[in-house]
Amino acid sequence: MAFERLEGFVEIDLEFRAQSALAIHAGKAAAFEAVESPVILSAGEPIIPGSSLKGALRSTLESLLAAAGFEVCVPDAAIPKQWGKKRIRRPEERREYARAIGRKPACSADDPCPVCQIFGTAGGQQGLAGRAIFLDARAQPGYQLIERNHVAIARDTRSQAGGKLMSVQAVDAGAVFKGQIRLVNPQDWMVGALLRALEGVAFLGLGAKKTAGYGQVEIRVSEIRTRKPVADGWEEKIVEAEPYRTAFTTMLEQKG
Repeated sequence: MAFERLEGFVEIDLEFRAQSALAIHAGKAAAFEAVESPVILSAGEPIIPGSSLKGALRSTLESLLAAAGFEVCVPDAAIPKQWGKKRIRRPEERREYARAIGRKPACSADDPCPVCQIFGTAGGQQGLAGRAIFLDARAQPGYQLIERNHVAIARDTRSQAGGKLMSVQAVDAGAVFKGQIRLVNPQDWMVGALLRALEGVAFLGLGAKKTAGYGQVEIRVSEIRTRKPVADGWEEKIVEAEPYRTAFTTMLEQKG
């Protein structure tokens, strides 16, 4: 199995450069906060949470593989709370929803789809741990926090609709974040799949209000390393991305 022996890691060092304002929020602000949608901070500094990157990469890879003809599941957590004017609770309803969008129901640990092999699954009595670990990407010195007000536009008059302004906090364009993805005992195609998904995320954007121009980022892979356990510690090696990309491309071509 994947984790019975620790064979090694692959580490992907990433640099995110905001091409527009970047707004990744923790949710609705408390009543006493001046900004309704503040950015997520860690130790007082903005971050791109590993959980946000993981979600964006997973949904992007699901779409890529489904379009290539792979049988990809839809996690239970991704099913809308209301579908067909009813809550999706019973297993047969979840299966019906999955069929409706051309997917399979949430994977079990003994039968994971390619996406779940990388990201893990909570299906069945015991979930399958993911091979990929997503670290928070931290803002580098020189970033600026900004606030913008947003209003609704009435469709009939094309003027401001009634109601109060919503204040949104964001990291201004030009900010740089550095993060890392770490894979445990990966197959080469898995690393290539994440590299391809990163390209998709760069096209689609990160965070909130992407349709309003926020969230455009340039994502650069600054270095890829392998780490393997040896008798006296760890053997580290800088490697090229191309063999991993080729492995993923070959996987797609074999399916086609």
